[in-house]
Amino acid sequence: MRRLRRYLAVALLLVATVARAQGRSWWELTPPERERAWRNYQRYESMPPERRQHLEDRYQRFRQMPPTEQQRLRRNYDAYRELPPDRQQQFRRNYQRWRQRQR
Repeated sequence: MRRLRRYLAVALLLVATVARAQGRSWWELTPPERERAWRNYQRYESMPPERRQHLEDRYQRFRQMPPTEQQRLRRNYDAYRELPPDRQQQFRRNYQRWRQRQR
């Protein structure tokens, strides 16, 4: 039980930190945003340690970017999330082809 409480506390702290990084507190998130944040945290917890470290490293690189660059990336990601699923899939395929050519 103590371990579960500890995980829940860490989960809330992580979610609150992410929300705060976007300029909002946990309580300012809408219920769907909270649900999405909670699912993301659960997915994060189930990842192998090296994958978690990779995500942490990427997040730190993001935090070191100028605010205007962070905002640009957030806008682009928001636009991507608003695409219909078939367009998202098409975008991912195009991106993967582009990445293959870069190597």
